Amino acid sequence: MLCVLSLAPFSSPSQSRSRSRSQSRSPFLPNVRCLFGNGKQLQEKRRRHSKADAISTQEVLDLFDQLSTAQNPPPSIYQFNQLFAALVRTRTATDNPVFSLFSRLIQAEGISPNDYTYKIMMDCCARTNQVGLLFGFLGRFLKEGCKTNVVVFSSILKSLCWENRIDEAAIIVLDKMPKMGYAPNVVSYNILIDALCRKGEIEKAMDFLHDMMSKGQEPDVVTYNILIRGLCHNGEIEKAMDYLHDMMSKGREPDVVTYNTLINGLCKNGQIDKAVDCLHDMISKGFEPNIVTYNTLTDGLCKNGEIEIAMDFLHNMVSKGHKPDVVTYNTLIGGLCKKGEIEKAVDFLHDMMSKGREPDVVTYNTLIDGLCKKGEIEKAVDFLHDMTSKGRKPDVVTYSTLIDGLCKKGETEKAVGFLDDMMFNGHKPDVVTYSTLIDGLCKKGETEKAVDFLRIMLGKGLTPNLVTYNSVIHGLSKLGHWKEAFNVFRELVERGFLADDYSYGAFLGSLCKQGQSKVVNKLLDLMIKRGLKPSIFSHTS
Repeated sequence: MLCVLSLAPFSSPSQSRSRSRSQSRSPFLPNVRCLFGNGKQLQEKRRRHSKADAISTQEVLDLFDQLSTAQNPPPSIYQFNQLFAALVRTRTATDNPVFSLFSRLIQAEGISPNDYTYKIMMDCCARTNQVGLLFGFLGRFLKEGCKTNVVVFSSILKSLCWENRIDEAAIIVLDKMPKMGYAPNVVSYNILIDALCRKGEIEKAMDFLHDMMSKGQEPDVVTYNILIRGLCHNGEIEKAMDYLHDMMSKGREPDVVTYNTLINGLCKNGQIDKAVDCLHDMISKGFEPNIVTYNTLTDGLCKNGEIEIAMDFLHNMVSKGHKPDVVTYNTLIGGLCKKGEIEKAVDFLHDMMSKGREPDVVTYNTLIDGLCKKGEIEKAVDFLHDMTSKGRKPDVVTYSTLIDGLCKKGETEKAVGFLDDMMFNGHKPDVVTYSTLIDGLCKKGETEKAVDFLRIMLGKGLTPNLVTYNSVIHGLSKLGHWKEAFNVFRELVERGFLADDYSYGAFLGSLCKQGQSKVVNKLLDLMIKRGLKPSIFSHTS
């Protein structure tokens, strides 16, 4: 049963006017007659304020106030709809002022929302994933005698699919819409097919495709792009290519999105040669690769170790008039670091900055990781300082990488110092951070400190993983502290972890050295029951 929307009262126009007079006027605030006098002017305003932060919420409220109090000529619902539509297109946050403005509109005298107003509201609900509110607007929409249509149903379908209520959306398409006299169109089916593909339920998506076609609806390029993306994500590249050929045989021309999707799927499946072939096919059919195309191929080549070819693509990209973005540079820097070519990676950083591209936290994290893996910790720390001096805030990954690098060099005291810095700067260490530090301390023989950090970790509500426990058990065992190792091992089991051969091996080694043969036999029996075969390691640790 549909609920009827109940919107709380909002501040009156007079209150808003008095509030706005006390504030300075923004240069963005135009004369209302100029803004709403005709559609072309509003479209121009929309174009200039296309970014969500281009006009503040206060300015929107002031515009609404001026419009709602205009006398000559009086405003029409069409003008309010223009403002609402512009807000919906430029704002996606759940605090979009369009809802509060609608509440004020329905309290105003002489102006009533029409069917288009409600469609705008429902579209906003769909965009912000507010299903309950959408059905509330739908209740008012139907109560006031407005006629629904396929566009309204599309908003409902989007919202249901966003909430993973795909079965309910399917009932609307297959049953409710036809019964109400509305034939689902290609957009209706695309919403369902997209939701199913994102869940990995490709077969069900195919069923809807066949149902759609059986009812006379031909798939469009969006349908094919959705299916191709879903198949590529599932690793079914051959089927995705089949759909490309099927698409073209039916007179549907692929677009840049189609090719980018296929190239991305081929790269992720390690089929770089085929991805390059796909690029050539794309160009031969008159499609110009865009920055996404080049970045996708560059990423695939770098991950495959083909740095030189990736560089060639970069030069080709520049020669075609495309400017490398931060993603391009980060990909190449990552590829060079992976190959151990840190100096070249640093050169790319400088090249990036000389061309006006500011490195982001990913850029710095990549370089810091590369330097740490080469054991060049001091240089990695220098990059941390450079990063902060340029206003880039280190994140958990930055600190965890440095802590890992320091621990591997045995510099655990400095690693603990970075943990303190990390928390001082407002970052919460995660399981990976603590596990890295605990492992480093255990390997250096500072097992008591490691156990202290294990307790701190538990006190913060973080659940250690098997690797964390294994590090502590192994560290205690090496020192011959078998009772402490047993306590940690028991805690591991009590917390529901399935101890592996390494866990048992570390503990058995300690017990064997202490001559605890009875306990050893019990643990061996437990290993066999859990399906773990005692190995040479288990007896010799």
